[in-house]
Amino acid sequence: MRDRLLRAAAVACAALLAFPATGWGAPGPIDGNDFVARLDSARRLAEAGAAQPAPPKMQAVREALGLPLDVDLAGGTVPVPADGLLDGLRGTTTEDFRNADDHLAAMEDDARAAVRAKAPDAPRMAAALQGALRGIRTEPSWFERVRHDIWVSIVSLWQRIGRAVNRVPLPHGLLAIAAAGVLATVVAILLRRLGYVVPERRAGGGPPGRQGKTDWDRLAREAMARGDLAGAVRARYGALLAALAGRGIVPDTPSLTAGECRRAVAGGLPGAYPAVAKATTIFESVMYGRAEATAGGVDTLAAAERSVKAA
Repeated sequence: MRDRLLRAAAVACAALLAFPATGWGAPGPIDGNDFVARLDSARRLAEAGAAQPAPPKMQAVREALGLPLDVDLAGGTVPVPADGLLDGLRGTTTEDFRNADDHLAAMEDDARAAVRAKAPDAPRMAAALQGALRGIRTEPSWFERVRHDIWVSIVSLWQRIGRAVNRVPLPHGLLAIAAAGVLATVVAILLRRLGYVVPERRAGGGPPGRQGKTDWDRLAREAMARGDLAGAVRARYGALLAALAGRGIVPDTPSLTAGECRRAVAGGLPGAYPAVAKATTIFESVMYGRAEATAGGVDTLAAAERSVKAA
């Protein structure tokens, strides 16, 4: 009888150990509003901890947030991984808690915007993407492909000449100079007739004198005057990129994505990151049909531009 009880207890323990892996061990996703509440709670703890810094208080901030986890939003479930910045803060100084407070505030703003956003509208998203790519060639033209093939042929010819020179019983230096002179003459003629050799260089823009500077402020005002809020958001985003390019934070190209913009600002102009992160989130939501354009969103993008210029 005793042996039976021991075996039954062993089976029960094994079942309890195995059950979490199949049932309770993997917590399900939380609601978007719950995630916002966690961020708010963690931010308040970080704000309070700045008065008397201590590592356990920073640990309490991380535990209040509870990363990693999955969040249910209108567009689906979004995984939120562990946060490297929060994990790296020891909590021994007031500056640690202030950094955590600022970081959590930016995350909370993004989370609130994501909760308010509508589910993606596939037709509208496709139309917005088509509009964003209007005027941008994603494939080289027939003429550019031919030009590229000619360049490949020139390189191949040079390699063959080099192999032939190695087999000729004459001074290699003399033969190499002669071959280089002939090839340089051919290349100069082709360059004069065909312009640039590499297609991507031409895709970046024509001669400097042919392109004028875009007046993004005027475009934004005109869009607002005719009630085109989405156009105003697009123009203000262009103005923001121009301001960042003027500071040397991002390259001067209108095709820069919002994610690339945020990463560049986080590393090169951290003081303006919260404003830029909020502005680029609004731009993405409007351009991809997740939210309607508003006058407040236009003002937020304008404020982010001013923040970049003042930083």
